[in-house]
Amino acid sequence: MKRAQTQTQDGVTVTLAVLSNKEAKKFFGTSLAKREIQPVWLEIDNRSKIPYFLIPRNMDPNYYSAEEATYRAHFRQTRQFLEAGLIAIFFFPALAMIPVNYFMIRRANHKMDKVFEDVSMHRFAIMPGETHSGFLYTSVDQGTKHVKVDLLGEGTRKIFDFVVPIPGIKPDYTTKDLADRYPGVKNVDYLEKELPEQLAKIPSCTTDKKGKHNGDPINLIVIGELEDLVTIFTSAGWDETSSLTMGSGFAMAKAFFTGDNDRYSPISPLYYEGHSHDIAFQKNRGNINQRLHFRLWYTPMRYEKKPVWVGAISRDIGVKFTLKTWYMTTHRIDQNVDDSRDYLLEDLMEAQKVSRYAFIENKALGATSKPRKNLTNDPYFTDGRRLVIEISTEVSQLKSFGWGTKAEAVL
Repeated sequence: MKRAQTQTQDGVTVTLAVLSNKEAKKFFGTSLAKREIQPVWLEIDNRSKIPYFLIPRNMDPNYYSAEEATYRAHFRQTRQFLEAGLIAIFFFPALAMIPVNYFMIRRANHKMDKVFEDVSMHRFAIMPGETHSGFLYTSVDQGTKHVKVDLLGEGTRKIFDFVVPIPGIKPDYTTKDLADRYPGVKNVDYLEKELPEQLAKIPSCTTDKKGKHNGDPINLIVIGELEDLVTIFTSAGWDETSSLTMGSGFAMAKAFFTGDNDRYSPISPLYYEGHSHDIAFQKNRGNINQRLHFRLWYTPMRYEKKPVWVGAISRDIGVKFTLKTWYMTTHRIDQNVDDSRDYLLEDLMEAQKVSRYAFIENKALGATSKPRKNLTNDPYFTDGRRLVIEISTEVSQLKSFGWGTKAEAVL
């Protein structure tokens, strides 16, 4: 409840809090995250003169009813029978535990039913003067979760958008000290006509840690505050990325070998100006092997007082074994890196979160007839253009900067 957020519109007050996986296990006594359930606590206080109806499907199209969540959370008797049978192979008296377990599980599940009944929100019609509260059950998100509380009244509608940080994973950007990223270097705010000249000075590609070998091409420029990046990209369906630790590295390796999904798996480091990326986002296709992802690096450049980030975006199409990383896996990228770049613009255009855009030439890349390759020896090709986007926190009509090539291929 210390993390609960409250919003009010015309006499209607909505308060919301999301349980982390550990908190949900502690409160409900079983791991709901393993059942793909995340409880959201909601309170709606209607002090207006009209009734409102909560639309749960708009919080999550795949939400679980309280009864379904209870059923999924139940302890399974078949599993207990199987475990007792396996133990009995070596210790025959363990068979006596089967009837004991049977009645214990039934009792535990009945108690669980009562808990869910008591704490869940069952009534979605909130009459004038009423306050309803309780848990609703959504799909599991980590890092930043977006929840839309949609209330429908006669002749009116109220939508409350919540952006909720959830304890659990440690996003990569939370481990960076951007204030000291460039010691002794002052931030410089450039005018629109001055910015292209500065962007032309950016190196062609990311590099390895020593700066000796080129990695993925730098094909993305994003203008916006860090907080706005997190809000806008996560609301558009991009997931934050875990910092690379021993635990997250092994979790990624496990997902590779088991085929499990890891929406927040770490991204291997590439370097710009001697440091690895400051923030990264990704979208996957249900497993760790295939994902669209991009890295961004903080710079001292400013445009209209907002930070200018340089980035590299590509699509992972598989995972391969390598001795170049301690976790022994790396991704193979799609050769067409321009498709990934254009996808990002199309995605933000659809969300109407682009103030301005342009394509500029990556002059440092130069022309070559030879296949270009990244640090893991994957070939790629590109038209040599960088996408520049200024993100918007408000719904925005698309406009282009007054310079750069236009996006005929995209539009």
